[in-house]
Amino acid sequence: MLQRILNKMLMHVKIFKLAKVLKINPRFFFDLIIFHLSKLFRGNVDDKLIVLGGASGKAFMGNTKYLYYYLRDNTDYKILYYVKSYELKQKLERNGINTIYAYSLEAIKILRKARAVFVTHGYIDVLPIKFSSRTIFVQTWHGADIKILNSSPYFNKYIYSKWTKIFRLKLRNHELYDYVLNPSGEKKPLQILSNAFKYPIERIITTGYPRNDIFFSKDPYLSQKLKKKYGISNSIKTIVLYAPTFREKFSTKNPFSMEAQHKLNELGKKLKTIFLMKTHISESLIKIEESSNIKSIRKDDDIQELLFITDLLITDYSSVFCDFLLLNRPIILYVYDYEEYINNRGIYYDSLEDITPGPIFYSSEDLLNAIENIEEYYQKYESKHEKIKKYFNKYKDGKSSERLLRFLKLI
Repeated sequence: MLQRILNKMLMHVKIFKLAKVLKINPRFFFDLIIFHLSKLFRGNVDDKLIVLGGASGKAFMGNTKYLYYYLRDNTDYKILYYVKSYELKQKLERNGINTIYAYSLEAIKILRKARAVFVTHGYIDVLPIKFSSRTIFVQTWHGADIKILNSSPYFNKYIYSKWTKIFRLKLRNHELYDYVLNPSGEKKPLQILSNAFKYPIERIITTGYPRNDIFFSKDPYLSQKLKKKYGISNSIKTIVLYAPTFREKFSTKNPFSMEAQHKLNELGKKLKTIFLMKTHISESLIKIEESSNIKSIRKDDDIQELLFITDLLITDYSSVFCDFLLLNRPIILYVYDYEEYINNRGIYYDSLEDITPGPIFYSSEDLLNAIENIEEYYQKYESKHEKIKKYFNKYKDGKSSERLLRFLKLI
């Protein structure tokens, strides 16, 4: 409703033409209006109100999902999850999740009153309002920093543009967030995040990722429930998850040719293995066909649930393996486009080998062979696996949500 009204108003003044003339991101005008409009609402903070959002309002996932569950099950806070589609709102509310549609005046009013706000990607998970000085705003983030951040024009040419400064739009990380979350206590990951976010290192807190609390669940039936949820037959002995990172537009290669997919499926039949293909929520380049032992997973399905039931993880430059390390199971890195990716995006480490907890393969043929002999590889990398796990995860106890809320003095 609010978004439609603003869009019509902005189109009326030929906003895109103006943005082009001024060489500015068109989103600036929307953010500008919301930010200054929010000042009209009183900022009387409700000490029992907590707001969460994630994945740009497109999904219920990541750290804020599991923080929501912890707050719901262990506190008496009023909690609301921000969404940006009515379809998602209806879906979540059918499952008992309290939501609010972000593009509404009520959503602005609630943000002004919130005692704490938690996001996974940025202010785009909620709205770019002027927050009360009593509101704690926490960027929980969505993964350890392996691939280089802030390379997008959106970040460098908008968030840090002269226009946001001139119009006093507080969108820069150090102005916006009270704290940023990081799972590692090691100096280098903290420094990487500080530099990437242009954010003071003393305000980066290491309490663990709430999303990883699921790995320490005491529910003896959770694995069985999740296998049923994702349609995995009891006859399957091994679950292999392929979870590559987001590749943007520069990638020209596909991970599996049709021939390789056929071989993968045949291997699955032979080993009684199911291959779950889970691409990034923003991915549009990777194409994989389903077959008897290859199953495509919805982009907005919860990867933490999938990791919980996975026996072998195949990934690449994604930090998903940092979470999976906590389960002490085999990991393979499949980097079929290594040179292309490194040249266009890059990573923060001298080489991928420095941080890999398992073997690296560059061709589907070598990957298939490794899958068939995974136990041999896992034993070979066992000590390095443990070392990298400790490097990326300071805590391994399933109490990250509790630790974060205690640090913030919210419980």
